[in-house]
Amino acid sequence: MQPKDTTQNEAFKGFTNTACPFYPCHKGVETEFNCLFCYCPLIAYECPGPYKVFTDKNGLKRKDCSDCILPHNGYLRSWNFIQKWLERPVIWDGHEQTLPPVRRLRAAPGGAEPTDDQPAGDAPATDEPAKAD
Repeated sequence: MQPKDTTQNEAFKGFTNTACPFYPCHKGVETEFNCLFCYCPLIAYECPGPYKVFTDKNGLKRKDCSDCILPHNGYLRSWNFIQKWLERPVIWDGHEQTLPPVRRLRAAPGGAEPTDDQPAGDAPATDEPAKAD
């Protein structure tokens, strides 16, 4: 097995489980439906995906990401999106989604002023959520 940074085989970046009783769980996915992030690793972090906030029975604020397709829309696109946002995770503080979502700043090389995050590889051109049909 090769480390992910040196292998030419990118099969680890996604799969589709058509046998899942919930498949497809999100409408609007345009390319391969990526089931790898069935439970999104960004649920506890700031992210640009569309979400609603609700209060659970214990009084805790939670995200409802039912309308988000970002971690499912294409194997490479969703992989790159998740990896980019996990590079510098920011804990979600329970606030409502801003419209449009606020862009994160990333540290510039050499300690220069922060700049807007740019998506990697096959990721969408903006951090704004993809629109579902």
